[in-house]
Amino acid sequence: MHQVQRVLFKAALIRYPKGNDLSKGRTMRKTLPLLLCATLAVTGCARVSDSKLNPLNWFGASRSAPLNATDELRPLVPANRATKVVDSRGAIETVATLSVEKTPDGALIRATGIASTQGQFNAQLVPVSNEGGTLTLAFRIQAAAGSTGVNDARSREVTVARFLSFDELSDVKTIVVQGATNARNTSR
Repeated sequence: MHQVQRVLFKAALIRYPKGNDLSKGRTMRKTLPLLLCATLAVTGCARVSDSKLNPLNWFGASRSAPLNATDELRPLVPANRATKVVDSRGAIETVATLSVEKTPDGALIRATGIASTQGQFNAQLVPVSNEGGTLTLAFRIQAAAGSTGVNDARSREVTVARFLSFDELSDVKTIVVQGATNARNTSR
């Protein structure tokens, strides 16, 4: 057994090229512990997940906001058009979540709401206003014809998204999504 270990040890020594300066190993012995200590010290300073540099928290977490009670139906076309289409969809009952995800060309605004009954469809985030750095979107949804059941909240969840380019987001500081009973907002 000892002879096999000697042969393996000698084979390992033979692998070093002739004239190799083994003093480089001493430098590495000093550098490695210093590098490890510096890495541990820097990781304890701050968390990248809470940093503004992290693209995943570009807008931050959404918060519940008071709802401005306006029941007017806003047209989807400009006022000077000959044919006017009025959005007859109602607002979703509750806006549960709101997130803004950065994309290469802008941002994706994603909202999840809980409908009052099952079977609602044709959901969309409709722009209401863009004033003072606040973009307000209404979460509109089409009610199903006839009577539908009211099951648990998870079965009534509806998720919708809207893409905004960097040009559209240039002056936006806060995004608000309104439902029938609440609104959620997120800020930069």
